[in-house]
Amino acid sequence: MRRVLFFYALWCRPCRFYESEFIKPLVEMVDRGKVVSVNAQDEPFTADKYLVDKLPTVIFLDGNKAVNRVTGALDIKGTAEWLKGGV
Repeated sequence: MRRVLFFYALWCRPCRFYESEFIKPLVEMVDRGKVVSVNAQDEPFTADKYLVDKLPTVIFLDGNKAVNRVTGALDIKGTAEWLKGGV
């Protein structure tokens, strides 16, 4: 199953912007279960597992394998298409 992990922290202003501009619109386009928000401060072992060293970060998973990562602008339509099984 394809999904994305959105790593953020509550104190991170860019994370709040990223969530409102990229993550919320993405969730509206795909099944909510395909977009998982991970508080990097509360789940440091998960952040370490995916080598997250900047926030916000989005990790693309195909099954359990990380296949891509984004720390800048997210192509919402392209990501939604990928999550639905295209591309």
